Amino acid sequence: MKKNYLTIIYFLFFSIASFAQKSQIKAAETEFNSGKLQQAIGILNSAEYLIFNAEASDQSEFFNLKAKVLTGLVEKNIEPTKNVALTVTAYQELIAAEKASGKFKYSVTALESIKKIKKDLLNSAIADAKAKRFSEGASKMHTIYLTNKRDTINLYYAASYYRDAKDYNQALKLYEELDVLKYSGKGLDYYAVDKQTNEEELFSSAASRDLSVKEGTHIKPRMQKSPSKKVEIYTNMAYMYLEKGDLDKSEKFNSKILEIDPKNPDSYLNLAYLKIDEKKAIMDQMSNLGTSASDMKIYDELIIKKDNLIKKAISYLEKGNAEIPKDQDISKLLLNLYRALDMTAEYNALKARI
Repeated sequence: MKKNYLTIIYFLFFSIASFAQKSQIKAAETEFNSGKLQQAIGILNSAEYLIFNAEASDQSEFFNLKAKVLTGLVEKNIEPTKNVALTVTAYQELIAAEKASGKFKYSVTALESIKKIKKDLLNSAIADAKAKRFSEGASKMHTIYLTNKRDTINLYYAASYYRDAKDYNQALKLYEELDVLKYSGKGLDYYAVDKQTNEEELFSSAASRDLSVKEGTHIKPRMQKSPSKKVEIYTNMAYMYLEKGDLDKSEKFNSKILEIDPKNPDSYLNLAYLKIDEKKAIMDQMSNLGTSASDMKIYDELIIKKDNLIKKAISYLEKGNAEIPKDQDISKLLLNLYRALDMTAEYNALKARI
């Protein structure tokens, strides 16, 4: 008897919940058809927690309507970048629900819509970059990446656009993410020419490029090998950390460059100059000291610290000189530092070689 009672309660609860879901979808649809998009999305957002226990057909209707409402918001330029991402998510939820049920009503349309949304957003991001609206382009590129995190090249472009916008905090955040993902960019790049713009477009995969060619929107497909972007990424990170005053991290990424490319002269010079900059800070401390016994003791300690920094700079330059002995900038700075520490034998030996 107790079991039957619980079954009845569960059935009643499920029926009420199902009625509520359908009622909310109907109410949101009414608002949508009346052009009241924000009211419609408000209803859908408040009802979404109910939908995950609903029948597959109700889930499909819910996410299809949500995607249409969000598309309307984008068309009205209401938080377009944010709502584009939410639209793609709604379509992805729809596809997942229909796949689980085996009943496909909107999936084909949803897939086509996702493809068009991403293409339009990509073209908009590229247009922003060409017009030097780098922040807007970066935000759009990042949104494209979030819709499919396998396409890490979009994360790379987002980071690069933020760098060009001089938004170093956001650029570094994305570059750090690329580093964690061990992104190198090395591989094959897939291109085709857009018939409308007559401009060559880079695709994230051979499949997406080939599909565009098959549909007739693109012509002249080609591919080419792309070299690793790690040195470029680490160079940007080292520079931006230096601009932010984080010398330790700047040193870290300059060192990472040399692990990949030991014949990179700029990194040897950058590492040496980082130590020279640290030396300048110590000299400022020394100039502010008095003549008391305690200050003189501190002064002597700072001299040792200063000289050790110069020695560290020398060690970087000596490694650079060994790798690329014909680099004049490395040789000149190394000679100056030898002279600063009265390293006469080393100075004369290097002078004779160059």
